Amino acid sequence: MPPESTVIIAANPKSGARSGLGSASALRDALERRGYVAELFTDVDEMARRAQASRREGTLRTVVSAGGDGTASLVLSKIPAATPLTLFPLGSENLAAKYFGMTSRVDETVLKIDRLRTEPLDLFLANGRLTLLVASVGFDAEVVRQVHENRQSHVTRTAYHRGILRTMFRYRWPRFQVRFLGPDGAWGEAIEGNWVFAFNVPRYAAGIRIIESTSISDGLLDVGLFRGGGLCRGLLNYAMVVAGVHHRAPSWRRFQTSGLRVELASPDAPAGQPAEDRNVAFQIDGDPGGFLPLEVIYSGRKAMIVSGNES
Repeated sequence: MPPESTVIIAANPKSGARSGLGSASALRDALERRGYVAELFTDVDEMARRAQASRREGTLRTVVSAGGDGTASLVLSKIPAATPLTLFPLGSENLAAKYFGMTSRVDETVLKIDRLRTEPLDLFLANGRLTLLVASVGFDAEVVRQVHENRQSHVTRTAYHRGILRTMFRYRWPRFQVRFLGPDGAWGEAIEGNWVFAFNVPRYAAGIRIIESTSISDGLLDVGLFRGGGLCRGLLNYAMVVAGVHHRAPSWRRFQTSGLRVELASPDAPAGQPAEDRNVAFQIDGDPGGFLPLEVIYSGRKAMIVSGNES
């Protein structure tokens, strides 16, 4: 075993359609049979203290995020900078793990920890919260909000399908304003939109491709924005995204930027205005983020993600 022989596993028991603690425990046991010192935590703060101590001792090899994309973002925000992060996907979508070629097979994960080949990934802050993959404002974020608000236990894909149907004919597609951070460090003029996506990694739920390609280490977000609201236009935009032809639409625009701000077009709307027009949801890495305003900006940091992709 190399000197860095400690593996810390951070498991989220609420990820995915069922608890993944059994899989996380199986990974711990396999690592121990391999000769590693493997420790499993479900408390993220306790995990962070142990990872920091192991890093100071010079024994920390990697921290494993056993959960979904939101778990990975949370774990990264807690562990020492430049610590290799291994993704052990147990969530509903696992977009980061898919991008980096990681699976929930225990034997494959052990081999990748042995090899420990990493790729750099930009880290962005969304309202001060670390984000790995994507933030979005609009219809999909409202679906995420409602699904998590109404969850009884673990979130399944069926719950998201029901959430889409529940939201589709109720959502009002409110207007908001988007500003981009220019190369000179100044915020540009506001652009009106009704649905916006900001990608660090070109992956989205259910295999939908919204932006086909993006660099994960250039310090820039790839942003896509729809203009035009109302039920008919909103449903048409949604249908185009599902069909993968939205990039041809005149209502679609694409940008690259190191930061963006999104806020309500009419923040001083009268109290009698419908709540869904005054409270526009955003999501971060598939989890509810809250309501506008939202600021996403490059942190200046990069994560080192253990990769299973062929070099």
